Amino acid sequence: MIWKRIFSEHEEQVLIDEATEVPDEREERHESTVASGVKGLLRDESEPDLRPLAIVATMTVTSEDQIGRTALLLAATTSGDAEAELKKSLASIGWRAVATEVGGLVGELPAKITRALVGASLNANVVEKQQCEMHALMHAAHEALQGFLPAGLLEASVGAKIAIVRNTKWISVAIMGDTAYHAVAHHERCGLGVMHL
Repeated sequence: MIWKRIFSEHEEQVLIDEATEVPDEREERHESTVASGVKGLLRDESEPDLRPLAIVATMTVTSEDQIGRTALLLAATTSGDAEAELKKSLASIGWRAVATEVGGLVGELPAKITRALVGASLNANVVEKQQCEMHALMHAAHEALQGFLPAGLLEASVGAKIAIVRNTKWISVAIMGDTAYHAVAHHERCGLGVMHL
């Protein structure tokens, strides 16, 4: 994003200036840390000095009803390696999972999502072609889609990752991605649906 057009020049200058050497006083150190954190968030992604930040999160699964959280984690993965590692971990406890991606305009998204999630779920053996399993999958997907795409979105452009996770009792669909009416208004969204099998 080009933040220069959104924020005033004065605010931009305060947030984007490189950090100076900070005295040892706690208050000044805290202000510098906050300013440098905000500075990293407000920079244009195309600027060369923006460095990727790896965030490692762990979650202990202690119950089958934590399926929604695992689906959200899978939908939030940003690399093929992270996705494969999480799916392998879920498989080690007997859960099945798959992820797929869709994109397009809001009006065409429900049909694309239906085809993508049914195809991915069947191909990865997450669900079987049985009435009760397909019914649960579609209900979870409908709930996730309602959270992901609020009513009233007009011709917004959408790119999303869909994660489907199931265990013996539950199936969960998580959708995480980006929407934008215009490139400057681009931001992330997510939706989650859980249904019993």
